[in-house]
Amino acid sequence: MDDETMLRRALDRTALELPPLPDLVPVAVRLGRRRRARARLAVAGGVFGTATAAVLGLSLLSGADGSGAGLPAAPPAAFPSAYHTPVAARPTPGQEPPEKLSDAESARRAQFQQQVSALLDELLPPSVQDIRPVADQVSDYRITAGGQDFHVKLSVRPAEGERLQDCRNVPSKGTTCEKADLGGGRTAQVYATAVNKPETLGSMVVTRYGRSSVLLSVSPSDTASAPVTPDQLLTVVRDARFTDLLKYADAYPVQEKDAPVRGG
Repeated sequence: MDDETMLRRALDRTALELPPLPDLVPVAVRLGRRRRARARLAVAGGVFGTATAAVLGLSLLSGADGSGAGLPAAPPAAFPSAYHTPVAARPTPGQEPPEKLSDAESARRAQFQQQVSALLDELLPPSVQDIRPVADQVSDYRITAGGQDFHVKLSVRPAEGERLQDCRNVPSKGTTCEKADLGGGRTAQVYATAVNKPETLGSMVVTRYGRSSVLLSVSPSDTASAPVTPDQLLTVVRDARFTDLLKYADAYPVQEKDAPVRGG
């Protein structure tokens, strides 16, 4: 798959067909929750890193293909599992239903989404007012900014032996790409690309971690560019706690190796 196809699939928000986020609380309360989440993260960050290191110090058990057999019940817990209310997904006509998982595996993936949501809550710009995981779709999240909903994707997919595509600018398609050094021999590709219209831009960072391919993106809405710039996404990817989440997902996959990624 070439870069252009990968980008446009990853940033195609319409594939999810999710309902709008319900306005459950006033904006001021949501922002207050974000401040409390940031304080909680500051306290829990060290615990999370230590717990992750302890888990990853164990030898990999059978079932590391994402089936859930022999895996820890959940990623190292640092945040309440009910903190971010999941968004219910609306089935896409003609699309295969999601894979059936055991209760334990569903809970493990949901806990992973909660930790991703909590970290994004801290690291994304203040203009992002709400962050929700999408139920039963471990790579998908919803954010609100400026009164509009936007689709966020974090895909950590087993892809041993794969390499990053060439980083190319395609002016005719409104696509720019820059390389970024992540340290430790790791690099990332930072993209901005027009989606649906020349004036509505999406943001994406693509990298590798261990045996996995990693993609973090924010799609535009029908009328507005993504409220998170490519450089702001890169700040998330460079955070040590984000790396801890990648360590876990690489060792204990939350996505199947060959499973299709909705919207990406």
